[in-house]
Amino acid sequence: MDAVVLAGGGTEPGLDPALPNKAFVLIAGRPLVAHVVAALGKTPSIERIAVVGPEPALRAMLPESVTVVPAVGSMMDNVVQAVNALQPRGLTLVTAADLPLLTPLVVEDVIDACAAEPGDFYYPIVPDNVILAQFPAAQKMFITMAEGTFCAGNMMVVDPKILPRVRPFVERLIAARKQPLMLRLLVAQALGWSIFTKLYTGRLSIAEVTARASETLGVRIVPVIVEHPEIAMDVDVGRAENFEMIRGVFSPPEGN
Repeated sequence: MDAVVLAGGGTEPGLDPALPNKAFVLIAGRPLVAHVVAALGKTPSIERIAVVGPEPALRAMLPESVTVVPAVGSMMDNVVQAVNALQPRGLTLVTAADLPLLTPLVVEDVIDACAAEPGDFYYPIVPDNVILAQFPAAQKMFITMAEGTFCAGNMMVVDPKILPRVRPFVERLIAARKQPLMLRLLVAQALGWSIFTKLYTGRLSIAEVTARASETLGVRIVPVIVEHPEIAMDVDVGRAENFEMIRGVFSPPEGN
């Protein structure tokens, strides 16, 4: 499987203006994107890696084996740009660049979970208790379903052939992923108000929303429950508590 790392984007509140974007924030002496590329590079199931972002800055820090693709616009624009550069033969893993806790084991487990069921678009989700067991003070957006409460992972596995079909929905999903009200309205508009009502009251099952979304978009969507908080613990420079928890993994307080 090939992998795409999204390291584009501009400045945001709390970010050092000297940095091109969040992917270049240092943790343990390395930019976030370098942590992610290192984990992917050591993952047996990952073949080629493309990173989308500011080309000169990325080429200066990444191995020559990594394909660097200049960012061109929105997140999905960049996914398409990277896919065009790689021309992957099948399912492709797409991940954010701000997941410094990512490890080869975590990536392999995500890929294995996706292989368990045929699909075109896999969206990993993490149970709240898995995240809170390791990061009890984590400030994340959790969604309650009939099966439990989950947080979306900052990763997906997709068949590039279906990108044109799902692109509008995914772009809206990405825009709403950290805003509960917008996310619920997106579900209502895309999947119907009956689905929205069940989601709002916590009675909507994963199977039900998956079936409706797959029917609406005309692709096989598979949510994958992953027991690893690392894919949900992205660096948000605007949330000091999350940032400090992640940095603490690399530099735990003395005595721990």
